[in-house]
Amino acid sequence: MMGGVPVWCGAVNLDPQELPHVVVGACMEVHRHLGAGMPCGVYRDCLAQELRMKEILFRRDVSAPYLYKGMRVEPGVVMEFLVEEMLLVSVVSADAGDGPSMERLRSLLRLTGYEVGLLVNFNVAHLREGVRRIIVAAEPPVLHYRQDPGVVVPTAPV
Repeated sequence: MMGGVPVWCGAVNLDPQELPHVVVGACMEVHRHLGAGMPCGVYRDCLAQELRMKEILFRRDVSAPYLYKGMRVEPGVVMEFLVEEMLLVSVVSADAGDGPSMERLRSLLRLTGYEVGLLVNFNVAHLREGVRRIIVAAEPPVLHYRQDPGVVVPTAPV
């Protein structure tokens, strides 16, 4: 569904650190089935289907107001995908470098106050080459690493 209305009320409770990985996995599944060279709208529609199948809450074409010189501007900027109310996803299918798309997503993150975005270019032979993660935050993100329970991590002396 369009217009910023939630399209699926997912039952999945995802860790914010894991969410980008799950979304990239969904993108990889779409790319595996479609390959490169399709119009951008096809990839967006199929990604929406894949997110629904994974029971992930998302909204498409969300209009977000922003502040310009202290004044609220509406209807605002349009975000292609807002996943779990915390991750912006922009889908492209372009031959050229992704510089302008990266800057657009970076600007969207700054204007809307979201911290993490994914730019996914489906027009590549291997999708790993087409995925870019952008973090725009006041403070560096907290990184969580999985550890093997049997491994002892040395600590610095106090």
